Amino acid sequence: MHKTDLASEGTYRCEVSAEAPYFQTVMDEKELRVYVLPERGPTILGARSRYSIADDLNVTCMSAPSKPPSFLQWKVNGEEVPQHLITRLSPLRHPDGLLSSMLGLKFVVVPAHLKNGILTLTCSAFISKAYLTTKSEIVATNKPKIAENHATVSQDGPMITGGRLRYQEGNVVNVNCTAVKSHPPAELRWYINDKEANRDYLRSYLPIRYPDGQESTLLGLRFTVQPRHFQKGEMRLKCMATFFKVTKKCSEDMIISSRQESQGLTVVINRNGAEGRNTIQTLLWFLAYVVTLMCLR
Repeated sequence: MHKTDLASEGTYRCEVSAEAPYFQTVMDEKELRVYVLPERGPTILGARSRYSIADDLNVTCMSAPSKPPSFLQWKVNGEEVPQHLITRLSPLRHPDGLLSSMLGLKFVVVPAHLKNGILTLTCSAFISKAYLTTKSEIVATNKPKIAENHATVSQDGPMITGGRLRYQEGNVVNVNCTAVKSHPPAELRWYINDKEANRDYLRSYLPIRYPDGQESTLLGLRFTVQPRHFQKGEMRLKCMATFFKVTKKCSEDMIISSRQESQGLTVVINRNGAEGRNTIQTLLWFLAYVVTLMCLR
């Protein structure tokens, strides 16, 4: 392989078979991941030019396109924001396959928010790379008798719940996979007989958030069993968790200051070097995303 792109990502397997009379087969596989780092920091959208006390502040942070998408975090005056003020939005998918993370923030401006006459909102985007992959697997059968309980769990592997050891054609598989807590949260993938599960089978859930800021990712798998799902009477359901470590952090600040010569609170946004052209392009993508949501409703 001399050149890679987004389509190059996946699991690659090498298999070597001996000739007669032994016919012995040896194989190994490795996962290839393709990363595309963002070209700029996050952008705060939806800010007004002025706010007054008791106004609703409703803004959205959008990361620059990347793969995987950035992990976003809001802070108010340097302190992490309570979860009930946060709105988690689905990532925006761009035509080239890259993703922009989106995280909303909404609260009412009160005098206590002004520290020395200034309210600072900070959105940080964390760029991370995979460093550890764990997996758990259950093996179900369509045979009337079950010889043994086939289940494998690697160290710190995700937990699979709801699975059965025997399924018949027409049964519904409805299982969930939960990763151990981490920061940034782990990425989960489902495999059926070592092939990545169809997206239509997947069920996404909100992550479990812990007081220490770590999260446990959840991903469900639901489908109706067909004869093709069994290989020699067995169906392998595997959940793979990939953990990441932060390699880069970039932020954007929105500063709301109280000035005597102006009525209300004046907004100053620190773009941290972001180019105006890129900011406008991101805003257009955001507006298109909102219009799409309105049409779907």
